[in-house]
Amino acid sequence: MSARLRIPLEESWIFQADLKNEGEELKWHEGGPPQGENVMIPHTWNVQDGLQEFRGTGWYSCSFYAPPEWENKLIRLQFDAVYRDAAVWVNGQKVGVHINSGYTSFVLDISNAVSYGENNRIVVSANNENSQTALPVGNSFDWADDGGIIRGVSLIVSGRRAMDYSKIQAVPVFSDEANGRSCSYGLISGEIRLWEEEQSESNNSTFGLKVTVTSEEGSTISETWELTSNAGMLCFENLKVESPKLWHFDHPHLYKVNLALYLDDELSDEESIEVGFREIQSDGNTLLLNREPVRLMGVEWMPGSHPDRGMAETLSELEEMLRHMKEANCVITRFHWQQDSKLLEWCNRNGLLVQEEIPHWQTPYDPDDEWLQTSMQHAHEMINRHYHHPCIYAWGLGNEINGQSPITVRYFEKLKALVRGLDDTRFINYVSNTVHEDPSTDTTGVGDVIMWNDYIGTWHGDLDRPAVIEAITEAYKNKPVIVAEYGLCEPAYAGGDERRKEILIENTIEYRKHSGIAALIYFSLNDYRTQMGEAGEGMLRQRVHGSMYLDGTPKPSYETLRQLASPIHVSVNSDNKEGSMAVIIDTANDIPSYRISGYTIKLTDPFGNCYEKDIPELEPGEQCVLHFMDVPHIDMEEIILDVQRPTGFSVTSGPLTKYNGHFTDHHLVQ
Repeated sequence: MSARLRIPLEESWIFQADLKNEGEELKWHEGGPPQGENVMIPHTWNVQDGLQEFRGTGWYSCSFYAPPEWENKLIRLQFDAVYRDAAVWVNGQKVGVHINSGYTSFVLDISNAVSYGENNRIVVSANNENSQTALPVGNSFDWADDGGIIRGVSLIVSGRRAMDYSKIQAVPVFSDEANGRSCSYGLISGEIRLWEEEQSESNNSTFGLKVTVTSEEGSTISETWELTSNAGMLCFENLKVESPKLWHFDHPHLYKVNLALYLDDELSDEESIEVGFREIQSDGNTLLLNREPVRLMGVEWMPGSHPDRGMAETLSELEEMLRHMKEANCVITRFHWQQDSKLLEWCNRNGLLVQEEIPHWQTPYDPDDEWLQTSMQHAHEMINRHYHHPCIYAWGLGNEINGQSPITVRYFEKLKALVRGLDDTRFINYVSNTVHEDPSTDTTGVGDVIMWNDYIGTWHGDLDRPAVIEAITEAYKNKPVIVAEYGLCEPAYAGGDERRKEILIENTIEYRKHSGIAALIYFSLNDYRTQMGEAGEGMLRQRVHGSMYLDGTPKPSYETLRQLASPIHVSVNSDNKEGSMAVIIDTANDIPSYRISGYTIKLTDPFGNCYEKDIPELEPGEQCVLHFMDVPHIDMEEIILDVQRPTGFSVTSGPLTKYNGHFTDHHLVQ
């Protein structure tokens, strides 16, 4: 039996909005029946009738039973996110606060407040009023500010000596002739932070740490160390894994690392996390994924936009939108603010590269050193909890602040140096909407990758895009450039989805011509809820910026995105009289550009017969021809073609007439 018990607290919560700012905590602590409505966690009040515009305090309460055998355990309460400033009481005793950061998780020790053998009452206050000390600042940010317990809550029961968080690193070791397909061996190392309340007692203690690594096939490697705590940290190094399978967006192989903590030979705490052997680096302006040169296509999705759930989207609702991203052939994205670990776990399992960001958004305009403390709170809470996720290739420091200011440059230089102390294995970037003004002096140059929000033709006026791109890539010959946003925002700019399609096609074609551009992230997948929105009212205030509506219904531009992002292009030559068919597969060799392997193609006739073949491994620009025999002599409209990635997501699909006699997708739009 595991030494750690995790109990979700999702049901039987009671919510009450403090509409008159009465400070309801006194009433709630007296032990009488709480007033309010029953809700499920996650929850936000800003999608409820009458509370859509409420910015203030909401109160939550629930109860849990603590059996007598928990009395000598460590009892912790984990909140995956409360937006924004939170205070927590257990049985009337205040056990902690969390402020200035509404999208990061926090954990509180409630052991001394628990009554064992009895029911215990948790009370939480959440306040989402504008703040001048939090990130994001005030009302500057361009997404919803839904208040409440917007992500999961759980009890964690363990031995008194316990782990707080674990930063596990899985490093592939390549031979000199590495081609990105495999590596010689991998090394797993880790830093384990002990729970803070026990650090002083633990500094002179010797712990037993058993690390067990399990592959997808079930093979295991174990090693046990005796370790002495150094300032509350346990470290182990170089657990060797022979010939590991690499993590890639098309082959997201994962390994489970089980950490068992012993004190005096007694198991005190245990947790399991998943890691992937993945290396992402740059060589000049080229991105290298596991030593393979790649040029990638992606899209940004703005969570919190579900018309009924807002920022309290359930895991299934989050996963539905993530599937839309993958079905659009997008393999890279960024998030303006920190995300739920469960969302990142999906990205690990399904292959999606992520930049997760500190929510600096346009303010403070000239950040000074006083902001470093708040920024580093965000960085610590984001990086320490999410370090092990192989999907995360970069940390973002901020978005669209005063990027041409020397003050901003100096601030992000300092912030980057501090963040590098938390993680020296990933890119650290700043996203700019001003680099086109003077590339050589812009703050994005502080980053390891140049990230540019390109709105030439709309927000940025009528500039010469090819000349601007040349200036940016010339200024940064030794860094990859990622176009981090491009698209059309309505109603600020007219044209509807037809104009959105035109921008998507025209810009993408131009970006492909410039070898210094390593990746594109189109903005955005969806129309999104935002307190800055020019369209809609109340809970449906939004920006019409997406290729899908709020409810996830695709617009025509979604199919355009899917075609542009496809790594393969299909055409068909058939002789139905002979019952034979040749399917020609060409791989893209600009953006996107990466090796394909493990892809399959399937033809399905109206009688339910399937004709399936494996597509051989192909490098960018290569072609193969697959011959299908004995296909029925019927109208090609009745035969459906479907190409799938090894992860099961469809690359392209439709009736054969879509592919007959010409190349589609990438070639059509040119």
